[in-house]
Amino acid sequence: MRAAALPVAVLAVLLSACAASGVPDREPDAVGTVSQIIGDERVTGLLFAPEAGYEYFDQTVFTVEDSTTLEGVASRTEIGAGDAIEVWTGPCAESFPVQCDVVAVRVLD
Repeated sequence: MRAAALPVAVLAVLLSACAASGVPDREPDAVGTVSQIIGDERVTGLLFAPEAGYEYFDQTVFTVEDSTTLEGVASRTEIGAGDAIEVWTGPCAESFPVQCDVVAVRVLD
């Protein structure tokens, strides 16, 4: 009985490690399109044009650093104007435009 439990435990650990390295296990906070790239070699700022329902983030510049979790691209330098994106945020400052810590970005097709 104990030998059968070991493969299940190993699989559970591997799956949790995969989930921990990707985007958060929740719906994205913002969905829209990159309208302009703003930044330099250290950071990439994504000027955001939201889809309907995400107007709270209109004109937000999401700052993507090398440490930001990315999905759909290998690096932040591959993100371009016109790309459809989903963004997961941390704390946000109540301002216009809103300013948020960026946890993860998924670039869609």
